[in-house]
Amino acid sequence: MNFKNKTHNYPLYETTHFKEFRELVENVAAKHPDRYAVTYKKKPTDKEELHYTYTEGKEYVRDLGTEFHAMGLEEKKVALIGETSPGWIFSYFALGASGAVSIPIDKELPAADIASILNTAECHYAILSSAIAKKAEELRTLVPTLETIIEIGEGTIPGALTLETLRLAGREKFLAGNNSYYDYEIDTDKISSIVFTSGTTGKGKGVMLTQGNICSDMEQGMYNFQITYKTVMVLPPHHTFGSTVNIVGHYSQGCELCISSGIRYVVNELKEYQPTHMILVPLFVETFYKKILSTAEKTGKLATLQKMIAVSNKLRRVGIDLRRVFFKSVLANFGGKIEMIICGGAALHQDIIDFFDGIGITVMNGYGITECAPLISCNRNQYRKNGSV
Repeated sequence: MNFKNKTHNYPLYETTHFKEFRELVENVAAKHPDRYAVTYKKKPTDKEELHYTYTEGKEYVRDLGTEFHAMGLEEKKVALIGETSPGWIFSYFALGASGAVSIPIDKELPAADIASILNTAECHYAILSSAIAKKAEELRTLVPTLETIIEIGEGTIPGALTLETLRLAGREKFLAGNNSYYDYEIDTDKISSIVFTSGTTGKGKGVMLTQGNICSDMEQGMYNFQITYKTVMVLPPHHTFGSTVNIVGHYSQGCELCISSGIRYVVNELKEYQPTHMILVPLFVETFYKKILSTAEKTGKLATLQKMIAVSNKLRRVGIDLRRVFFKSVLANFGGKIEMIICGGAALHQDIIDFFDGIGITVMNGYGITECAPLISCNRNQYRKNGSV
């Protein structure tokens, strides 16, 4: 249903301007110094939430970048393998700001497949999550060019450096007057990341992206839809939809990134973190849709739900919007504050988009490909065309 979608002549949204990662991190910290940038838990069942503010994020990236310069990582290929974490996010920014080339890789791949990518890319360094510590020794054997392994975590990989050790070393250098991080001139047209995608033959192809590609994609994209202040991150970071849209795009806008501990914890995390919007692929949206309907059917409320959506839609036609009241109990499953879902990666059926619109959640379908960093087009939050991206 289209109710307010005829509003097409409205201004672009304000965005934080940036041409490369260092500028991104510095600008958003200047604008939102004390706002939470990243929220996470050490363990999924922990009650305590841990945070990095945007100022702390800037300092983390600066300190890590300073040490990366000292290690001579400029133009070196560095694999980045692990689940979404503060260490992954800040490493990604620091590598770009240091002139290194990041190679994001799916941590779930077998060691032999990871090694194949590392060999193809001629990686000299690998930043690994503790979650894949068991694969580290195999990678050392299978990848002749691999010089150094850096662990995101507690130091469980024998012979590996830890990210925290490097961050502290970089901080010490910076405080002692080492200004290499800020002195380095970032070339936005140089390759900054190589993302391996399946392509048409099934064998991974390395897509070469620059910071100019990634940053311009997000700067232009963020003009078109208003990013609200909090999201729960469920997408893997090795895909460009996750790394560019969910990390680069949202971080640049001062959004609080709440990191999910995994699919099995998402339901509780939504209620706990209370996101105002999410970035999802159709499978997630379809799963939420089916869950809402099945729950309503089991409790004998499906007919009532459908009737109330119809009543609500009629009221909206005359300018009365009571969706947040009528469907409060349904929205509570998402934390109660969610307003918007940005969906991409595949087609999403219009009936599902209409259903969520009916209960008070705007779903904006977009289109992109890895080679375009990845966003190509997306509906706006007020001006949307059914069946289109």
